[in-house]
Amino acid sequence: MSPIDVLIEVERLEEGGYLLVCEAIPGCHAEGQTVGEALDNLRSVAEAIYELSVEQDLEFMPEHADATPSRIRWLIPQAEPT
Repeated sequence: MSPIDVLIEVERLEEGGYLLVCEAIPGCHAEGQTVGEALDNLRSVAEAIYELSVEQDLEFMPEHADATPSRIRWLIPQAEPT
């Protein structure tokens, strides 16, 4: 199966670190001190949401009925040049 491209919103937090939000997966967001750490945490959150959705017979990704976390290719927007 082909990967599913999922765009992530990245927000730099005032207190330090980053917040990543994945609109394609309801409730999927995570924080970390670096973007990489936040992305690792986001992957873990996506796995947990997927497991719950399977257990409770809910949609994991409403726009992709056959989606699983292993098929997701996380896309992080490039920073604007300053």
